Amino acid sequence: MNECMQWLDTARAMMKEAEWSREGHVPSMEEYMPVAEVSFALGPIVPTSLYLMGPELLPEEVVRGPEYGGLMRLTNVCCRLLNDMASYGRESGDGKIANSVLLLHLHSASSADMAKEEIRRSVEASKRELLRLVITAGGGGGVPRPCKDLFWNMCKVANLTYLQANGYCSLEEMLGAASAVVHDPLNV
Repeated sequence: MNECMQWLDTARAMMKEAEWSREGHVPSMEEYMPVAEVSFALGPIVPTSLYLMGPELLPEEVVRGPEYGGLMRLTNVCCRLLNDMASYGRESGDGKIANSVLLLHLHSASSADMAKEEIRRSVEASKRELLRLVITAGGGGGVPRPCKDLFWNMCKVANLTYLQANGYCSLEEMLGAASAVVHDPLNV
């Protein structure tokens, strides 16, 4: 799928979430996740990175194949759910309802903490499956290992970003993480 279509799909997904919020509609998880995965916007971002890093430009048939699709879907699921858990408190305070933790809480008898634990289990399962796809040699889809590694690294970045809270909203946390990598000596 070309990048223009990826951006168009992302914009449509964001519009759907805005429509849900405007109408006060609380979608089911089955309705929410396909939209939420796309609205996280990795679809148009990751291919650009892949094309720039090589080892070579991925042929269109590889990008349209099931191996690439699985890598993209699992990375989107991990990143979206991590984002939802980290931003739940702030977004629910802002009146946003399109958030997976809130949806689980509203559509089940569990508490918010139990809902978050269920989301954590989903993230861990998706991460395990993603890692399996990344380390599987010759998955038949033709995605080169360096490209697979980019998906895994995106997942690791999301883990760091959303470790405690929405890291994009907390300058201190992001600066602390950057400082730990760049400035602080490694303690071995």
